[in-house]
Amino acid sequence: MHSNEGEAIFLPPMHPPPLLDSLKVHRLAETGYLPVDLPSALTNSINELLTLDRAFFAEHTDLKSQEFPAAEGTELGYYHVANEKEYLTFRHQNTSTAELPQSLSIAAARFWSLAAALLHRVLCDLTTSLNIPLESWDSLLDGCLSMPASRSETTPTLLRLFNYFPGAGSAERHADTGLLTLCIGTAPGLQVWEPSAPPSNGNWIDVGSQATLLIGKTLHWLSARRLRAGVHRVVPNDEGRQSIVFALRPSLRRPIIDLRPFGEPRVVDMRAIWKEIRGSLFNVNAATKIREAQKERLRIRGHALGEDDDRNQSSKSPGEDAVHSHGVEVGRRGCG
Repeated sequence: MHSNEGEAIFLPPMHPPPLLDSLKVHRLAETGYLPVDLPSALTNSINELLTLDRAFFAEHTDLKSQEFPAAEGTELGYYHVANEKEYLTFRHQNTSTAELPQSLSIAAARFWSLAAALLHRVLCDLTTSLNIPLESWDSLLDGCLSMPASRSETTPTLLRLFNYFPGAGSAERHADTGLLTLCIGTAPGLQVWEPSAPPSNGNWIDVGSQATLLIGKTLHWLSARRLRAGVHRVVPNDEGRQSIVFALRPSLRRPIIDLRPFGEPRVVDMRAIWKEIRGSLFNVNAATKIREAQKERLRIRGHALGEDDDRNQSSKSPGEDAVHSHGVEVGRRGCG
């Protein structure tokens, strides 16, 4: 507060007010997932994006591949998984001058900014509860909060639009690799794992069409395992299903990260941490043959795939054992 000739002048707060109340923060931290109500601007953006992506997925497969060529494995562009699903991944704006790709890219960029702002606020709520300074996210989110203009500017953060085929589209149970994920579906199919105390391991809950937040393995690790990674899967829907997935992942633009604000007296290279997390998992969104080959490679390397979500929570860190260092369901990665 300052005063000017007897009048009190209050400076604006340094950070936005909390988005989640303490009960919701606790639930998200304990279970790794949280159903959320979205602001109207974000809801409107979702409706616009769903309308455009329906038109896109209705196009011929060859045209979709031409408009958004696949690159970096499944990490960019259009990808088709036979008899399961198809999806489009954005990591930067599309430069096509054709009407539909251009409109879809503009809508995707608008949604990206709104979704990233929401997840940033949730990150602040979670880390405030852990007494982690909010400024600790500045380098980790560099370039992530708006869609990059070109491929040379990309970060690992991505936006993925799914079209799951009727009665077939699915994704094996997994926890995402990043910080936070926002999932929006048009119909039932996304299921989250609700952990419970022994002797019960927990149970699956279908979230229906409710927007859902999921904690990723990188945030689980950064929080010194105080925040649970959210295990989830997608099961077939007889009518098919669309979904929008925004995965906020750590930026690698300023890779040297001081972990002291997170409670560990050391400095790490986030590129190495990210490589270890991804390298210990198989991709649930790859084609079946690729998934099976990745699983076999992990088995040969001795990486446990894990069947009990809670048993795979671990106190180890990258550098000690990349296999068990990143939380729930070691062995599977994805966004969906």
